[in-house]
Amino acid sequence: MAAGRKLIQLARTGVNFIFYYSTPFLQSTGAITNTFLISMIFTIVNVFSTPISFYTVEKWGRRTILLYGALGMLICQFLVAIIGVTVGFNKTHTVSSPGVEDIQIADNISAVNAQIAFIAIFIFFFASTWGPGAWIVIGEIFPLPIRSRGVGLSTASNWLWNTIIAVITPYMVGTNRGNLKSSVFFVWGGLCTCALVYTYFLVPETKGLSLEQVDKMMEETTPRTSAGWKPTTTFASQRAAEKTATV
Repeated sequence: MAAGRKLIQLARTGVNFIFYYSTPFLQSTGAITNTFLISMIFTIVNVFSTPISFYTVEKWGRRTILLYGALGMLICQFLVAIIGVTVGFNKTHTVSSPGVEDIQIADNISAVNAQIAFIAIFIFFFASTWGPGAWIVIGEIFPLPIRSRGVGLSTASNWLWNTIIAVITPYMVGTNRGNLKSSVFFVWGGLCTCALVYTYFLVPETKGLSLEQVDKMMEETTPRTSAGWKPTTTFASQRAAEKTATV
């Protein structure tokens, strides 16, 4: 059950920050004029990227899309952070006008646009892999006797971490508190790296297997070699054999 809960925790980290706080965060940087429009673009990317997983999850498998999704997300997050602390969000100057409140303008508009693009690409990777993929894996990896409790605890874990992120984020990026600005993406990139390592070592491939076959696969192989495992019997044949043995 800990595996399922951990998977959900890693899946939600980073993207919730963007969807919950992108508007005030982008506004606080002083580099974006129409923050609401940018947030709408992020949402549209999320909506139209999700259906891609309907095909890829069965074509390439759960483990594969989670691995490549985590890799894509961590690259995007670190790029956003590095660009931001060097020439992007974090580098602004004040423009003063008589009778008008001072405003912050980005020193390098092209760098800011690049950050926005990489955030959108990050959302694409999340929505087409980890967004639906984590829930699929959680519905399949628990043994039959505890599946309902495992999925329930995983869902509770998801909302617990949603709450934690919602509470701590203002302290991390608030201008009068942590004021991390683009540096906060180093945190999300680090957690995406944890997601990649976690998936490589602990998430099995369940594509094309029944729930009973998943249980058998977990007994006979490891997550790293699970993609090559093939069932030798069906659940129906096992039940028939058990009845024959009983008779």
